[in-house]
This record gives sequence, C-alpha cells and structure tokens, in this order.
Amino acid sequence: MNSNHFRKPFFSNNKLLLTCATLTLFFACLINQENKKPLLVISKQESAINFNNNFLIFVSAGNKRLITDLLWIETLIESDLEHYRKNDLNNWMYLRFDAITVLDPLFYENYLYGGQFLSIVKDDLQGASRIYEKGIIHYPDDYHLNYSAGFNYYYEIGDLKRGLVLLDKVKFHPKAPTFLPSIVNKLKFEVTNDLGLAFELVSHHYQTTVDEHLKQRMKKDLYAIKAEIDLKCLNGKKEQCQRTDLNGDTYIYKDGSFHSLTPFIRFRIKRKNQNVPAESITTLK
Repeated sequence: MNSNHFRKPFFSNNKLLLTCATLTLFFACLINQENKKPLLVISKQESAINFNNNFLIFVSAGNKRLITDLLWIETLIESDLEHYRKNDLNNWMYLRFDAITVLDPLFYENYLYGGQFLSIVKDDLQGASRIYEKGIIHYPDDYHLNYSAGFNYYYEIGDLKRGLVLLDKVKFHPKAPTFLPSIVNKLKFEVTNDLGLAFELVSHHYQTTVDEHLKQRMKKDLYAIKAEIDLKCLNGKKEQCQRTDLNGDTYIYKDGSFHSLTPFIRFRIKRKNQNVPAESITTLK
C-alpha cells in the first residue's frame, strides 16, 4: 500500500491548522492594540510585605544592624503619600518603623523622621504616637522628639494633657525657640483653636525639619493658617490686617470680600472620632 496516500491528507490538515493559528494570532494582536486594557491599581498598603518582629530577630542571626539598614532604605524608597486613618496600627509604614525599633532600639532617625512622616504625611496619628513614645524611652530629654510628639498629641490627636506634658518638658531646652515658654504657658489655658499659636508652632516645626515631603505639607498648613487669620481680619474690617499671603501675593477684593489667590483647606485640630471639613476655599468672613 502506498504510504503517500496517508501522508498527503495529514500534511494538508497541518497547513490548514497553521493558517488558522496565524490568522487567530494576527486578530488577537490587532484587538490588543486597538482596545484599552483596564488598569490594575494596587495600593502600597495592599502590596507591602511586612514580617513578624520575632521572626526578623530570629533570621537576623546577629546581623540586626544590616537588616535594620535594609528595612530603613527600602521603606524610604517605597514610601507613599496615601493617608491612613484606620487607627488599627496596621499601616505598612508604621509596621516597618516599629520593626526597626525592635531590631535597633537606638536608631534615633527612625523615631524622629518615622514619627513625623506617619503624623504629617500618612495621617497615621496613633502609629506616630507609638513611634514617638518608643523614642522618648531611649532619648527622654531629646528636644526634637519631645517637641514633635507634643505637637502630634496636642494639635493632631487632641490629647491636650499629654501634649502639654511633652512641650512643657522641653520649653527651656537650649534648642527651643525663645517664644516656646510663653506658648506653652498659654496652651495650658487654651481650650479653643488659637490660630496664632498654631502658626508659631507649625512654623517652628517647618524650620527644624529637613524632610521635603514634611516641609511641603507643613507649608500648606502655614498658608492656610495665615490666610484664615488675614481674611477674617480684612473681611471683618479690622485694623492692622496683613494684606499679603504666605507667598507674598496680595489678597484680591471681589464680590464684596477679600479672597486669597491660592485656594486652601482650613487648618483644624484633628480630634478623636471627629471629621474635619476638607473643602478648598478662598475666603472667610
């Protein structure tokens, strides 16, 4: 029997399959190019990897400082600006900073800059207070830690008692500004939002930090505080009002009232279980 009788149909079918596969691939590529694919966005909070502190101690095998440096550098590189307000101490950056406190309890920068980043950028107030408190245990008389922690408690969390204790502790510190003692004395009797005091405290905080993300955030707060003070003065037709904002731009008079050139969000103390309005405005009365 001639074997070519069987081979011819076989090769003929293969050519057909190859042709179909080629056409299918061509149309698949065409559809892929012409149609936009949905973007898959995963937040850093969901994708970050954190290890149990006891596990890190175990695997470090005497190389705690090396693991600490790697965690610190990686955290700074991967840091995000997304707010975290759950107050469950599960923020990925807090877990990283907390792990570093266990591996290297004397890592000063982790307490100071970690606490500032959590409080000001991430808005993780509880996480920041935990990091600050751990730092104060090891550096009880450090000015910057006590000041930052006191500011976080008083103006961010609204724990006036703890905030005043920390601020009062360093009001005569050599690094403290000359006006801090008078501010602390006023804060002891202060139960309302005094924007003038807030501006002085935030301004000092802005001048003493070196982190650019923190400075940008605090500059927005400073702009908002000054704008609210000035606009209330101008629109209230009071005397000796400042007519320029933090950027040096003159306030604009229109529709019967003064407005700022740049919209701002009013600075308010974040009290526990209290939602603070976050709408942008340009005028106040």
